[in-house]
Amino acid sequence: MLAAAVGAALVTGNTVAWAGSETAIDAAKPWLQALRQAGLPAAVLQPLPGSFDSLGTALVADARVAGVCATSAAVLPRLAHQLAAQPGAILPLLSLTEATSPRQLYRFCAEQTLTVNTAAAGGNAALLAGL
Repeated sequence: MLAAAVGAALVTGNTVAWAGSETAIDAAKPWLQALRQAGLPAAVLQPLPGSFDSLGTALVADARVAGVCATSAAVLPRLAHQLAAQPGAILPLLSLTEATSPRQLYRFCAEQTLTVNTAAAGGNAALLAGL
């Protein structure tokens, strides 16, 4: 699934910095070499050895980061909190399941906003007025 998430990010024109354990990066070396032999520039996909605990805060705070995909559901709440605490726009956070869904590719290249117009949905005017 990680390969599919990285592929989705690359297909939509993003550069990927992938934080993982030494073991995970070693296991992915043949895959990374195959991508580079196929012509993918090394700067476009950078594995960074380390855990979320050691790299997460610095990565999220980096001004070059435009979004985050978490491969572990355990770190999603902490990542969401860190992203919301950053100054400026809140960066998108995708779970691995979302990142590998073809229907979610737009999230790698477009901002998503959700607004609810309660008046258009038959809202109560007194409630909207705060009475």
